[in-house]
Amino acid sequence: MAFSVPNPCSKSWAAMAPTADGRFCGSCQHEVVDFSRMSEAEVVAWLARPNAGNVCGFFRAGQFAAVPVMQPRWRRWLVTAVALLGLEPVLTACQSTAPQNLPAADATEQADTHATAPEGQVTIRGRVLDDSTGLAVAGAEIFIGDTKYGAVTDEQGNFSFTMPREWEAVQNGSVVLRVQGSPFVHKQQVVAIKTSPAPDPLTVRLQSMPGRGQIKGKIMRHDPPIKPPLK
Repeated sequence: MAFSVPNPCSKSWAAMAPTADGRFCGSCQHEVVDFSRMSEAEVVAWLARPNAGNVCGFFRAGQFAAVPVMQPRWRRWLVTAVALLGLEPVLTACQSTAPQNLPAADATEQADTHATAPEGQVTIRGRVLDDSTGLAVAGAEIFIGDTKYGAVTDEQGNFSFTMPREWEAVQNGSVVLRVQGSPFVHKQQVVAIKTSPAPDPLTVRLQSMPGRGQIKGKIMRHDPPIKPPLK
């Protein structure tokens, strides 16, 4: 289950009266639950309670950011061995021959552009970036039109999915994608992309939500996208 706050509230959190689970908004006469100190799993568990109903929540942006992936132990050993053997100057010399005008990998790495889909299918791939920082948006959801199908970006913001070229979601040779990042940081964005000929990799830059640092409002729940059917 995924959740978002599509219409953030502009009322002052500090001006609300404290309650057991958060604060009480005198404007809408509704309790706003303080989720800002909970993990994503704790929030999901709280929302799954039978009496949760329509919930207003208070979140801090970035609290569900992806955890950095640790390097495998063998890679760390290899780096240590290289340093101990005095091979660092060789590595540095090799690195210095690379083009100097290439952008940083964590901000520009694209999905594979060479893979091709089988006949009758089309593969759409790309990368989702934060428009304000230029960094990758991990865990962004890409939905195909109004369907439940699509993909979720990896740690580098890359996504890829394959679907039938002749599908009801494809209209006049193009398909509409709904892209949304961290639900408390970015606005949803709608992008139309041509499916023929094979589309080039797509770069989507998500804009920030109003009140990015602290998000308040009614919580909407939904299932994340699933892999499209190929028949």
